[in-house]
Amino acid sequence: MARPGPTIKAVASCPVLALSLLAMAPQSAAAQATLPTWREITIHATDASYPEALARRGVQGNVTIELALDDKGRKRVAAVRESSRSAELDTLALAMARRLDVAANGAHQNGLVIFRFKKDHLSTIATKSCADFNVDAAWQAATFPERSLRELPVTYESIGTLIYSLHRDGAARQSFPPLEPILNATVAACAHTPEAGMLDVMRQEALKLIEQ
Repeated sequence: MARPGPTIKAVASCPVLALSLLAMAPQSAAAQATLPTWREITIHATDASYPEALARRGVQGNVTIELALDDKGRKRVAAVRESSRSAELDTLALAMARRLDVAANGAHQNGLVIFRFKKDHLSTIATKSCADFNVDAAWQAATFPERSLRELPVTYESIGTLIYSLHRDGAARQSFPPLEPILNATVAACAHTPEAGMLDVMRQEALKLIEQ
């Protein structure tokens, strides 16, 4: 059965959305220029347009494409404005941008389309293995050495799920422990037990810290 297509979200007149506490790092200065953001498109590994080979290697990230339209609204140029640091994702985003049906925003004949390639979402985190998480963490460390592990998409989404489940079960009566020790302990435990469930390991490590 074919996988569903990507989720497409039209962006309102203000392109800057409220960031959650554990959101990804702010966009670079290049992506925050005066050009309007015409679309934000999120592609998950469950979508048919996300190559399985890239997902298996943990390849994910954001690509900002600049589109230039002529006076009749036809696309003239599509160029990478901000790279995902993966040539494969950048090429894929370019191809997808060229197929988009877009219109100029008022006086602007140029605009940005942001593609967010994310392996996981809330419906897949519960079944994610430590082995798969290890692949993602290795990709993050090699490709974005300046970023912390909390900026890995599956990490901040998992933390939200974890906090909810602990409070629901009454296991977090005290203050929730700092995130970095939980993440570091999860990485260490997953490295030794790749067959385990990532979220189960994260929960176990959080409980250890809560009980200290």
